[in-house]
Amino acid sequence: MSRDISIIDVGHGNATVIHDNSETIVIDCGSHGAGLLQFLQDRNITEIKRVYLSHADQDHIGGLLSLLSSDEISVREVYLNSDGSKASKLWNDLITILHDKSRTQKITFEVSIHDELPPINAGSISITPMGPSKYLVGKGVGNTDRKNRKITSNSISSSFLVIYQDVPLVFLSGDIDQISLDEITYNGKTIKAASLVFPHHGGKIEEGNVVNFTNELIAATQPSTVVFSIGRRRFSNPRPEVINAVKKSKVKTRIACTQLSEHCCADLPKENSAHLHAYYAKGKHLKECCGGTYVLNLDNAITEFPISQDHQAFITASATTALCR
Repeated sequence: MSRDISIIDVGHGNATVIHDNSETIVIDCGSHGAGLLQFLQDRNITEIKRVYLSHADQDHIGGLLSLLSSDEISVREVYLNSDGSKASKLWNDLITILHDKSRTQKITFEVSIHDELPPINAGSISITPMGPSKYLVGKGVGNTDRKNRKITSNSISSSFLVIYQDVPLVFLSGDIDQISLDEITYNGKTIKAASLVFPHHGGKIEEGNVVNFTNELIAATQPSTVVFSIGRRRFSNPRPEVINAVKKSKVKTRIACTQLSEHCCADLPKENSAHLHAYYAKGKHLKECCGGTYVLNLDNAITEFPISQDHQAFITASATTALCR
C-alpha cells in the first residue's frame, strides 16, 4: 500500500483521502454518487479511521451516504459541525443515519470540529484542524461576528493543515470565507503550506471582495501549487479574476484544476493524456480532466502528480484559452 494525499476529481465538490498504509482519513466526500466510494474500492481501502465534513453543503457531504451504505467500507468515526440553516433532505438524512448508527455503536459520531482539537494521525501523516474557532462555532450560523458581519455556513467551514515529517504539505480550506480567514489570522494560526486547495472552487464569496480574499489567502498560505476542484459545467469556475489574482501574486505558484474549465477549453480533447494519474477521476471517461486527481506521493520522496512538465504540455496542446497560461 502507498502513503499519499489525494485530492480527488469528484467534479464540482471536494473530497480528500489521506492514506498511510493501514490508516485512512477522509476530509469531505464530494457530492451525490459513488465517486469517493469507487476511488476507495480501486485502492483496496476497506476501513476509514475518521471522516471530517468541513460544512453542510451537498457538494462536500453527499458522497458519505454511499460510504455508509456500502458493505465494503467500514467508517469508524465521523466529525462535523451543526448548521441550523441547512434544511436539505440530504443533510437531514445524513444526520439521521449517523445518529442511528452511533446509537447502535456501529460508528462514533461527534458534532464538534474547532481549532483547539488535537491533531489526528493517518500513520505518519498529521492532520490539524485550523478552523473554525470556538468563537465562531459558539456564535453559530445566522449570528454576527466581531465586525457585525453575518456568520454563514461558509464562515464555520472547517479547514485543515496536513503535515508530514514536520513539513506542512496541504492546506485544505473547505469553503472558508473572509470571516473564517480573518478569524484564523486573529487567532495567530499559521496556514503556510506547499499546496492549497482553494475554497469555493475558485468561485464567488458571500462576504467581501473575492480578489482581496484571494490575495490574503495566497499571502497566508504561500503555496507552490493551488488546486481548484471543479466541475466543467458548474458555475464557470474558477473565475478569471481569481486566477488572475493568483498569477499576479508575489508567490510563484502552479495552478492545477481537476477538470477543464469552459473558460480554458471550448472543445474537449479527443484523447485522455498520459499525464493523468492512474487513480479514479470523475472527468476521465468524458475526457473532461485537466489535472484530474491531484496526488502527493510520499513513499520515497514527496512527488507531485500530475507531473508539472507533462501537465503543462497537455494544457499547451489542449487548453488553447487556458486561464493559467
